[in-house]
Amino acid sequence: MLPPLIAYLLEYIKFQEKIIFALLGILLGKSVARAAYDEPVNKPYHKLQVDEMPVIEIPEKLDYQELLIDYQTKHGKALKPVARRKNSVVKVTENLTCPKCSAPSSFLYANNGDKGQYQCKVCACLFSKQNRYLKEAIMKCPHCLKTLEKIKERKDFYVFK
Repeated sequence: MLPPLIAYLLEYIKFQEKIIFALLGILLGKSVARAAYDEPVNKPYHKLQVDEMPVIEIPEKLDYQELLIDYQTKHGKALKPVARRKNSVVKVTENLTCPKCSAPSSFLYANNGDKGQYQCKVCACLFSKQNRYLKEAIMKCPHCLKTLEKIKERKDFYVFK
């Protein structure tokens, strides 16, 4: 007598559960009953994607003495150092050299005042203290060819952006 009663009560509980889910669905505006009985979605993980290798550019290094000789043969006169004014506010330090052609400070302009940008009169290179020519190699984005900068150092790799 007991097992049929238990079976009847279980069926009654399932019927009450359906009614409760229907009422919750009306209150919440969505079917809660379907959400409770849905199977979990089995989506595979995304495959690991590795970006393309960056374009590696090696900065061109020139010799200022050869450039001065080329200028003299082309124009028939020697390239004179920068004529500095006596009362100029901005001074180019004597130990500063052009990172591209190694021209001494006598051939360097203070290009934008005291903001730290310089220009070489021999090779027309614009540079600052944090210069791209000081690097051995420059990594560029393979898509847009803009320079990549190191933003994070990890234990096994570096992150460039």
